[in-house]
Amino acid sequence: MKILFASWEMDPFFKKGGLGDVANELPEALLKLGTDARVVLPWYLTIHLKKEHLTHIGNIYVSYDGKKEKVACFMTSHPVSHVPVYLLKHKKYFDHISPDCFPFFDLCVVQMIKKPILKWIPDIIHCNDHHTGLIPLLLKIAGEKTIKTLLTIHNLMYQGRTDTRVISKIGLSESKFKSIRYGNSKKTFNMLMEGIMHADMVTTVSPTYAKEIMTKEQGEGLDEVLRGKQGRVFGILNGIRRENFNYRKFIDVSVTQDAKFRDYQNLHDHICGWKKAKEKDKNFLQMKLKLKITTEVPILSFVGRIAPAQKGIELIYDFIKEVEPKEYQFVLLGTGDKVWEEKMKMLEAVYPQMVSVNLLYSDSLAHEIYASSDFLLIPSKFEPCGLIQMLAMYNGTLPIAHKTGGLKDSIKDTVNGFLFENYSPVTFSNAVKKAMHIWNNDKKKYTEMVESALESDFSWREESANKYFDLYHKLVTNTV
Repeated sequence: MKILFASWEMDPFFKKGGLGDVANELPEALLKLGTDARVVLPWYLTIHLKKEHLTHIGNIYVSYDGKKEKVACFMTSHPVSHVPVYLLKHKKYFDHISPDCFPFFDLCVVQMIKKPILKWIPDIIHCNDHHTGLIPLLLKIAGEKTIKTLLTIHNLMYQGRTDTRVISKIGLSESKFKSIRYGNSKKTFNMLMEGIMHADMVTTVSPTYAKEIMTKEQGEGLDEVLRGKQGRVFGILNGIRRENFNYRKFIDVSVTQDAKFRDYQNLHDHICGWKKAKEKDKNFLQMKLKLKITTEVPILSFVGRIAPAQKGIELIYDFIKEVEPKEYQFVLLGTGDKVWEEKMKMLEAVYPQMVSVNLLYSDSLAHEIYASSDFLLIPSKFEPCGLIQMLAMYNGTLPIAHKTGGLKDSIKDTVNGFLFENYSPVTFSNAVKKAMHIWNNDKKKYTEMVESALESDFSWREESANKYFDLYHKLVTNTV
């Protein structure tokens, strides 16, 4: 099977969120299962590649906003997995992200296949989120009946509502766009809704989230549309590429600061038992963040966007106000809502030796926090999948999470983490107190939980990639 994975981001070329990881890791896993998986994404101004790593495979000409635009198509390969990657270059629409960027990108993907300059035709285009939501419709309009489309919803909250003037720029009639007729504003159309309605199959990033988005409470206004696709909506839990984190497991993260270990080739020589490593890692993080150096209290951490609409930052704030950080330390890494950033910084000012608030994005610091913490706080109101709980468990850190979406599908309560139901300050506080009680008073249970977390396997190859492979097969054989 030939799969073209269309995405607006892919690590390490350009990454803003979890989709960047999925676009990096899922095609690689599919390649190992025998599929001919390739990726296409825009070539943003921030992407820098050496000429010797690129092949110019040709140009396409796309009509947009009354002009014929020349788009250069390049091919390279992922530096680690060697998955083929197509990069589409256009100064006006791809150098910087704008409202025209993704409609133009979707048009380019379809035109690239129509020409065809690839000398390769996919059986399936795997679209991702609203950024590629127009591809299924544009393929139908182009008369491409043999290519199937699958759309993965990574977060239903972000739907790509776009000014209807873009439709005329594409050169189409508004009558082709179902989202306008579906009670939507006459001034905008919904790119994600278009993708859902026109795709042959829809997936989400966890089985529970696939059920949740069918409800009015979590359907973000698209529940009725999604229920209309029942039987063609599936939930598959995202995975992680374990090889990316082997150098973190059971090691003293301070070792990675030494220049001679930059390539991470010999770090396995420094692997030790997780208890000893956790103690060393904690000591290193405390020194780095200027916290009180102690092994007598657990470290609770939060890594992610400071987004009160989703991530539950207010529950963490209420807990710290209720239970002063004397019997625990708290570390935060992330950026987001400015009001909540200031509130969390105020807590750091009050408890400078016990609270560290780091308002930045840092992949290296995130992994040091995963390795050094005892508990990772994930009180999300909803969470389509979540990867941080998997990364935490892989590092022997127990997640404390709301029982929703992919968190429910990946965490077993009091086995490899803690889950709380009924989103509220009280239920969250009780879950954290329970976890700290076990850490302080039942080391046997805590040890069993950590070892269960370490044994949890969330690699793509274990299950998730195989499920996608099966869905692809059903699509191409019309057996859905």
